[in-house]
Amino acid sequence: MTRKTNYPIRNLVSALAVLLALTVTSAAWTQSAVSVEKGHNVGDGQVRYDAPYDPKDVSGITFVAPTTSHPFYEIVIPMGDWSEGKAANFKKVVVNDVDCESYYVFVDGFAHVQSAWLTKESANAPNVVLVVRKLWHNDETVRIDVTLSATDAEGTGVTVDKSYTAKAPKQGGGPEGWQRYQSVVLEEKAGLAREKEPVEFSITARAEHCGDLAQELRVFVVDPIDQALAPLPFQTFNQGTFGGTPPGTDNDNYLQHPSQFIEVVTFAHVPANQKQLLLICYDNLEAKALPAPRTDLKVTGESLKALVENDYFAAKLDDKSGQIASFTLKGRESDPVPLLTNSQSGALHWNPDSFGDNGKWGHTFSWDPPEKTVVTTRGPLMFRITNSGRMPGSTPQIWASVTYSFYAFTPYVKVSTIMEVRDVFNASAIRNGEVVLDTHLVDHFVWQEKSGDIKTIRTMHGPNWQDEWATRVDADIPWLALTNEAANYGIGAVNINATTFNPKSGGATLHRPAYYLYYHHFWGTPLTYFTRGWVYPFSDYQRGPIITVKPGSTYLEKMALTPFFLKKGKKRYQAIANVSTALTQPLAQRWGR
Repeated sequence: MTRKTNYPIRNLVSALAVLLALTVTSAAWTQSAVSVEKGHNVGDGQVRYDAPYDPKDVSGITFVAPTTSHPFYEIVIPMGDWSEGKAANFKKVVVNDVDCESYYVFVDGFAHVQSAWLTKESANAPNVVLVVRKLWHNDETVRIDVTLSATDAEGTGVTVDKSYTAKAPKQGGGPEGWQRYQSVVLEEKAGLAREKEPVEFSITARAEHCGDLAQELRVFVVDPIDQALAPLPFQTFNQGTFGGTPPGTDNDNYLQHPSQFIEVVTFAHVPANQKQLLLICYDNLEAKALPAPRTDLKVTGESLKALVENDYFAAKLDDKSGQIASFTLKGRESDPVPLLTNSQSGALHWNPDSFGDNGKWGHTFSWDPPEKTVVTTRGPLMFRITNSGRMPGSTPQIWASVTYSFYAFTPYVKVSTIMEVRDVFNASAIRNGEVVLDTHLVDHFVWQEKSGDIKTIRTMHGPNWQDEWATRVDADIPWLALTNEAANYGIGAVNINATTFNPKSGGATLHRPAYYLYYHHFWGTPLTYFTRGWVYPFSDYQRGPIITVKPGSTYLEKMALTPFFLKKGKKRYQAIANVSTALTQPLAQRWGR
C-alpha cells in the first residue's frame, strides 16, 4: 500500500511561518524613531525644555514641586528687565541664608548655557528669569538674595544686589529641617509590578553640606497626586570621605571639592509600566539616628558561617568555606520541602572550580577558611559578604571571589563570582554557576531559552556511556532550575550577566562553553546538578585533551539563586520567571538633582 504524504502542504506551512517571522522582524527593523523632545523652545542649539512652566511667561515667583517628569524642587524668579550694565554675571544666589550652587538663567525665554552670564556687549536684557534648584518647605517665607557683577556705562566694574521674597505653597515642599536633596525616578519598563524590590544607589555631597551623612540621610517616596512625602525604610553602607585637592596642588575647581559619600539600599513599590519618584534628603544637623527599620531579614552566628533567613527561605553558609550549603524553602508548613543540599560536599553552591593537568580539582567549597572575608554590611535590610583567595586544593594558579547579597522581603540571593587565571594553567575544566543536590530531591531540569520557550528534561543519565550529561544548554540562558515536579518545588539560577575577558590579550580562553546538566545516580553519593563550563575538555567520559589557559583570562558571573514553589498550569514556573524579569530588567534609575 502506498502511503500518502503531505510534504507540499508541510512545506507551504513552513514557508508561511518563515515569511511571517521575517515580516514581524522586518517591521521592527524599519520602525521609525520617535522623538522624545517635548516642552518649551528655549533657543537654537538646545533641546526643548520640559518644565511645568514657560520660562518666557513667568508672572510671579513660582514654587515647583518635583514630579517623575521634572524631578526638581525649583523656585522660579521673574527679575524683570536688566539695565544695570554689560558683561553681567551672576556671582551668588542665597535662599534663606543657604548658599545655592544650582541655578540657571533665561533671557526672554532663551536659555543661557555653559555659565551664569546675563549680558555680554549689551547693557540690557529683557525678561530675565532666574531658576533656583533649591529645596523649599511648605508655607514658609522664602527670601532669595542675588549678587551680580557688571560693567557700567563708564566702564567701571559694579556689584548689583537684588532681593526677592515670596510665600511657599502649603503643600509640595520638602521635609522640615532638611535643606538639601537628591532625586531619582524609578521606572518599570518590563510590565511586572514591583513589590519591595531592592534598589541600590550611591550619594555624594559636598562635605560642608552635611554633618554625618549616614545619620542625616532620609529617603522618601513622593505621592504623584498631592506631592506628600512618605518615608521609606533604608540601610546605608560603605560611608567615606574625599579630602579635597591633593597636597601640593592648587586646583580650586568644584570637582575636587571635599565630599562625603555613602551607599544606600531601599525597597520600591512600582506598578507595571509606571514611575516612582524618590527623594534622598540630608543637611540637617539636628537629625537624630533612626531606629532600625522593620525587617524579616535575620542573620545568626558568625558571618562566614551564618544562618540567613527571611520570610521566603533560610540559607546556611558552610562553616569553613562560607559557600551556601543549603536552602530551606519556607511557606508550606503543612507539606514542608526537604532540606535542599547534597550529602557529598555539603555545599549546594558548589563552585567556582577548576581541574588541572595534575588530575586534581580545586573548589571554592574547600576553602578552610578563605584567604579573605569582607562583610560589606550585615543587616537589617541587606547582608553582603565576599570570600576570596587562591583556589583551594590543587589549582592555585586561579584566584577566585564569591559574593552573596541577601535582602529582606526578597525570594532570592544575588551571587557574583570571579575566576582570574594568574599563572599559566593547563586546564581540563574551568567552571562556575553550579548547583548540586542529592539525586532523590529532584526529578527534572527546567530552563528558559533565549527565545522565551520553557523546556524540560528528566534528571537521568545521558543516552550512552560517553555522553554522560543529560543535555547541554547555552551558557547565558535566562534561567535554569532543578525541580521536583511531583512535590511542586524547585531551586534555580537566574542569569543576570555572564561574561569573560582578558585585559592582557583581549579574550579569555574558551573551550565548549555551555551549561552541562548531569545526573550521577551511580556515584557512591548520587548527585544531580548543573554547571557552566567555560573551558571544558573534561565535559564527558571521553575526556578531551588539555588546553592551556592564558594568564589574565577572567570569568565573571552575576546570578541569583532562588528556591521556589511550582504553580499549576501555564504559570507553573512563574516564580522564577518573575525573578528573572526583575533582575534582568531592573527598575531604571534616572537621577534629577
